[in-house]
Amino acid sequence: MVIIRGSTNVTSRFTKAVVTIGNFDGVHCGHQAIFTRLSSLSRLHDGAPRVVITFEPHPRQFLSANKTILARITGLRAKIRRLEEVGVDGVLVLGFSHPLATLSAADFVQRYLIHGLKVREVLVGENFRFGSGGQGNLETMRKMGEIAGFGVHGQPLQRVGDTVISSSMIRKAVSTGDLQQAGAMLGRPFEMEGRVLPGAQRGRTLGFPTANIPVKNMLHPPLGVWVVQGWVDGRWWGGVANLGRNPTFGGGGWVTLETHLLGYSGELYRRWLRVRFLQFIRPERTFPGVDALKKQIAQDVREAARYLENLAAMNAKDQGVE
Repeated sequence: MVIIRGSTNVTSRFTKAVVTIGNFDGVHCGHQAIFTRLSSLSRLHDGAPRVVITFEPHPRQFLSANKTILARITGLRAKIRRLEEVGVDGVLVLGFSHPLATLSAADFVQRYLIHGLKVREVLVGENFRFGSGGQGNLETMRKMGEIAGFGVHGQPLQRVGDTVISSSMIRKAVSTGDLQQAGAMLGRPFEMEGRVLPGAQRGRTLGFPTANIPVKNMLHPPLGVWVVQGWVDGRWWGGVANLGRNPTFGGGGWVTLETHLLGYSGELYRRWLRVRFLQFIRPERTFPGVDALKKQIAQDVREAARYLENLAAMNAKDQGVE
């Protein structure tokens, strides 16, 4: 997969493409249905390149009156990785700025789809909006496609039960702690990720070294202690993580994700770490002293280990392994 930064970098390899357009925050099950159908359209055109057009920063963040930071489900790095996993050929990342925000729907189609990519087919969600002020919709795109000679297809919204899958509903589920619902819409457990930065090294002195990721402006579940898995060295390691502000040590600033991986002894400082949330253990709370905290952490680790052991046993049973 190739990342294309801006339309001026589109090469002939990605022209005459089948294209989908959107923010794709989370690359959730609804998005995955689009990418599956995009591959079907590609096959109809003898393997035409499959191109995703997305935006950075997120348009909602740029267009908010006070530039409020949007809690993203997946940052750009994670989104690119997910898009590669679903098998697209190219991702055209358009910098969302005032010129793009004020571009009319007709000019967007002419500049990026007709002139830039020379598209054969366009596939978007049935609630798709584009152009300045969201003036364009699926029907607008269809009419433009008829004139310019490219096909336009609308993808029905996907549901989990009675809930329409959307990035907004996933954010709501995560922030309220309903990670089962969030996982059903994502098609995988909810994750947070970032670069491991140096902390106060308290975990080492307590006997439970942690990898610390600041989570400023990141979507996160309720604060507390969680059973997790961390992706390191090509595999998932079980672990326990504290998501919070360290009240016992006078914390109160930015929320930090402190992850202790069970059985892992390598150095994680400055490495990129993905943390998958599995089960809530307890809320964060203040302890009367270090000894009480150390005792509670040991109990949390035992509880996490039991949960992970039971999970492994259930997975083995599902796979027919006794």
